Amino acid sequence: MIPKGRILLIDDDPDFLEMHSTILKNHGYEILTATSSKEGLERVRTEMPDLIILDLIMEKHDAGFAFSKTLKTDPLFKKIPIIMVTSVAQVTGYSFSMKEDGYWMKTDEFLEKPVEPQKLIETVERLLKGTQEQE
Repeated sequence: MIPKGRILLIDDDPDFLEMHSTILKNHGYEILTATSSKEGLERVRTEMPDLIILDLIMEKHDAGFAFSKTLKTDPLFKKIPIIMVTSVAQVTGYSFSMKEDGYWMKTDEFLEKPVEPQKLIETVERLLKGTQEQE
């Protein structure tokens, strides 16, 4: 079977990586993983994924934002859709939204953990479809 797309999952939680890798593989995607934003940047440069699913809080509290900003300011990678998935609201009580914060977050979508598998798949498919339409 030909994969529907190559997705890079970046999260320091091995359980998150395992569970979401399985979900996405079961829907026909090829999955790459990284456990830090540094490793994630290396994987982007060598593997050129079609989409990235990224945690916010990893090595630093804003690692996901720094990663997104780095990618979205690079002409080679700026069109790769990024979904930020985080439990920051549970941890800090502060929540983000694409409508109010999207202009500075540099991500294409923001989802709170835990993410329902169907919501994740719908978001991935919508963003990948949008990327294909731009080509």
